[in-house]
Amino acid sequence: MPKPFYITTPIYYVNDKPHIGHTYTTVLADVLARHHRMLGEDVYFLTGTDEHGQKIEKTAATRGITPQQLVDEVAPNFENLWKHMGLTVDYFVRTTHAQHKATVQARFLELLAKGDIYKATYKGLYSVSDEAYVTEIQAKEMQAQGLAHQLVELEEESYFFRLSSYENWLIQLYERYPDFVQPGFRLNEVKQFVSPGGERGNLQDLSISRTSITWGIPVPNDEKHVVYVWFDALLNYLSACKDGHWPPQVQLVGKDILRFHAIYWPAFLMAMFREAGDDLNGELPARIRKQLPETILAHGWWLMGDTKMSKSLGNIVRPKELLYFGTDAARFFLLRDMQVGHDRAFSFDAFMDRLNADLANGLGNLAARSISMLQRYRAGVVPTPIAFDEVDLEVQSYLSRVAPEYLKKAEAHDFNGALEGLWAFLRHLDGYIVKAEPWKLAKDEANAAKLDTVLVLLYRALRLAAVLAAPVMPELCQKLWESLGLPGAVSDLRYADFDVQGLAPGPVSDPKPLFARIDKDLAMTEIEAIKIAEMGAAPVVEQPLDVPPLKENIDYDTFAKTDLRVGLILEAEEVPKSKKLIKMKVDLGFEQRTILGGIKEAYAPADLVGRRVVVVANLAPRAMMGIESHGMLLCASDNASKPYLIAPPEDAKPGFNVR
Repeated sequence: MPKPFYITTPIYYVNDKPHIGHTYTTVLADVLARHHRMLGEDVYFLTGTDEHGQKIEKTAATRGITPQQLVDEVAPNFENLWKHMGLTVDYFVRTTHAQHKATVQARFLELLAKGDIYKATYKGLYSVSDEAYVTEIQAKEMQAQGLAHQLVELEEESYFFRLSSYENWLIQLYERYPDFVQPGFRLNEVKQFVSPGGERGNLQDLSISRTSITWGIPVPNDEKHVVYVWFDALLNYLSACKDGHWPPQVQLVGKDILRFHAIYWPAFLMAMFREAGDDLNGELPARIRKQLPETILAHGWWLMGDTKMSKSLGNIVRPKELLYFGTDAARFFLLRDMQVGHDRAFSFDAFMDRLNADLANGLGNLAARSISMLQRYRAGVVPTPIAFDEVDLEVQSYLSRVAPEYLKKAEAHDFNGALEGLWAFLRHLDGYIVKAEPWKLAKDEANAAKLDTVLVLLYRALRLAAVLAAPVMPELCQKLWESLGLPGAVSDLRYADFDVQGLAPGPVSDPKPLFARIDKDLAMTEIEAIKIAEMGAAPVVEQPLDVPPLKENIDYDTFAKTDLRVGLILEAEEVPKSKKLIKMKVDLGFEQRTILGGIKEAYAPADLVGRRVVVVANLAPRAMMGIESHGMLLCASDNASKPYLIAPPEDAKPGFNVR
């Protein structure tokens, strides 16, 4: 029976649309889920939304709708995005689900009966942003961070969880099972919170209900109280667990919510699974440890420069901007450039440089060259190698090491390091091709055996890359798999069944383009348009014209060299893979020409047919996106606005001079 593997993301609070932070966490979880399926394990992947709390109640009231209407409106933004991205989520939990509500209420009553929950009055500081009461130490931390304005004095009746009673077991959990929190330096942060400087007795009981709000799960038999968001939210991992999959093997969290997952969450579970006779001041029972998550994996933040992305600062990167280059490209960058546990600065420039270097120039170019040589020199049939010189043996040895090293790093959740190792091998192969010079070997039949070896080693390397990188880039690796003439889905393969040295089952196919090189200027123009569209329509405010300065004066003779003609657009269609260009057939009276125009943001192709335009007719032809464009249409605009085509009168004939 396959080993179960249960992986979770945090459930995302529905006070905003998804951004790069949500996307990174969920993509990382999906990569781990796919990876463990290829290990042959029975994977259950859970994500969802956190839908209760004061912020939701206030926002709904401001908009004049009910909290349920608000969360029903926002939650699909997350669920639909994960579906659009092809993430292999097994279940999407919402804390407004009846099953979740029943689980929270049942566990609340259970802990109340055990004495782990009690009612008292709380008076102290409350963090509005975290929706949590804070200790004196936490308050000092927030004040040092300039967050004192988020603290308010509150006094209210509340149910409390006896968190302090579990301090001893928690400290043993951290000391005896250091893999409980990864990476290790994050575990040290947790230890310092529970026992600052090694001093015990600082952990305080936790308020887990509110009377000041109504939007939450009612406390059974005391409905003026609603269950506080963290006792509610954290229990989703239990309420939505598939039978036979408890406990979770990996729970992904951002570093900002590590405290809740590494302290409150295991303490809740310890209370739920402890039995009569267990000594809270004694040793943590092994059977209790078996009921706790194996690893809480805490990742860092994506930064914009040195600053955390924030809606208030307006520096958030949204998924639509990331996905401009395709889902697999976004997945690759997020895994390749972020070292789990650490922060990482984001820029579109670095994003595009990575994709051009590793996907277009790297894997894409290597695959195209290698498969084309197999077709050209061996009619697509992968030969059997019989002759190995020193350079070939070096590559073969390297090839045998790549998978074990990759899988070892992936097992440690280090996909950044795993991918770096794999791409170092691919770069080595580029050098191997330069040394082997297969194009020269092909000219002399005496070198046939050597050429066979070179081609086979390149084939096996590409096949291995498709297998190892499949969890990270499922679509791209499937294209590569099919180009190599291999049947079925690469993601259905199991690592243990894969033979690096195995014979090819058949001839290769035509190489499918894996990734086109990015035109960075064009891409940024189109990403800015996406960003503006995502922001929504803003109030119209008259702005001073943003126009470029006048160019230097020219004389009449220079201007007279420009030949402007009236043209009539006969046909128009979008240019594949371009978000800006439209291909048009234009009648100039004396001839018809193909002209490309970057006007798709302002005009639909169907609206252009039959339209008269002004054409720069004596402009030298220029290739764009593999299409020759002969001429240019005149448009008006300021620096920022959409283009407006210059339109001659309807009675102006194609070919007329414009002067």
